[in-house]
Amino acid sequence: MIYLNDDYFDKTYFEHCFSNFSQHDILGNCQGKRITVCISDAALWIALCLYCRDQGISVFPLPVGTPEEALRRRAKLSNSHYQVMADNMDDLLANIETIGDHPNDNVAVLVQMSSGTTGEPKCIDRSWTSIDIELENYIQHFSDLADMTAVVACPVNHSYGLICGILASIKRGSEPVIITNFNPKYIIRKVQETTSPILYSSPALITTITMMVKADQPIHAIMTSGTLMQASWLEQAEKKCVNLYQQYGCSEVGCIALGGNLRSIHDQGVPLPHIRVESGNSEESPEEIVVTTESNSIVATRDLGYLDADNRLHFLSRIDEMINVSGLNVYPAEVEKVVMEMPGVSDAVVFKKNHAFGNDQVCLQFVADIEVPTEDIRSWCARYLNKYQVPIQITQVEKIDRLPNGKVSRKALALA
Repeated sequence: MIYLNDDYFDKTYFEHCFSNFSQHDILGNCQGKRITVCISDAALWIALCLYCRDQGISVFPLPVGTPEEALRRRAKLSNSHYQVMADNMDDLLANIETIGDHPNDNVAVLVQMSSGTTGEPKCIDRSWTSIDIELENYIQHFSDLADMTAVVACPVNHSYGLICGILASIKRGSEPVIITNFNPKYIIRKVQETTSPILYSSPALITTITMMVKADQPIHAIMTSGTLMQASWLEQAEKKCVNLYQQYGCSEVGCIALGGNLRSIHDQGVPLPHIRVESGNSEESPEEIVVTTESNSIVATRDLGYLDADNRLHFLSRIDEMINVSGLNVYPAEVEKVVMEMPGVSDAVVFKKNHAFGNDQVCLQFVADIEVPTEDIRSWCARYLNKYQVPIQITQVEKIDRLPNGKVSRKALALA
């Protein structure tokens, strides 16, 4: 059913897991309950995930390496009935702990955390029914996937890797390759061993991988998501793969739009058929991206974007990350693109800091091969940007800190 690094786990493995779960005092009678889990064995986690889905159990997966106190805090935050941290089946069955006597869930859900890039992460409930509808439409909409094998080199506790990479593969009868060893050389080897692979990963890791891939041995397909790629990263990826795709989504809805033949870093493809997406109608007049789901729930994404004449969705910026300079809007990605085009610069992030009289200041962190004077950066930007877009605070750093999902917390940078 799945490959995990160099190991294969067949249907018999999953049947054995389901048997153990069903005979357990808690898991065997857990319908309507909610359990927070941190499981280091990815195959065991996938087995438990499928079991919970089939048995009407709500589950909240946390990243491997979550400290015990953080597990307990998030379990309470999510109103879970049980929690468990485990490395293997014996750990799992022996260490499930009761933590709260809450009302049962009327509908079983997968609990996800928001990214936390612009504020305190919060718990988001998605019913298994809504996830199944997403999967059906994802597979229908992304017909290219039918001839490819997903190689999932990203966290398997979150929607992108778990739902789009793994559950979509299993639903269509394919066997995904799950990678938890994020060494780029190892990932490249696994991709090369896979027939018609599509690599699901983060922009930062994709950039490292495509830097190392030989031009005469391109990857069959790459899927990127989670945050905008730098323009130079996107160009590099396009040269090192046959097919490059980008998808856009949020924790509340899952995948919202997806497409190939990308026209820019902002191009997120066409919305999936089961949802309705509303936004601006041009880059000059962007509006918040608002999604109406199959159940008529309205989700305001807090993202700015627009739909073009071909119904392709373009994501410009988080509303909270847009920088207001004397009433003029500055989009971080636009400034980052210019900085990244400067010779020697390999990475950049633009963020805002509050300034006097309600104005924002444009701030920049960048990485370069050699020491670059601040004035050289500012002069370069002045050649290609409006005066109000040129960064005021500029800092050269050894590396830009990113979250496990590859995103940058601009709010954290602003407070540093």
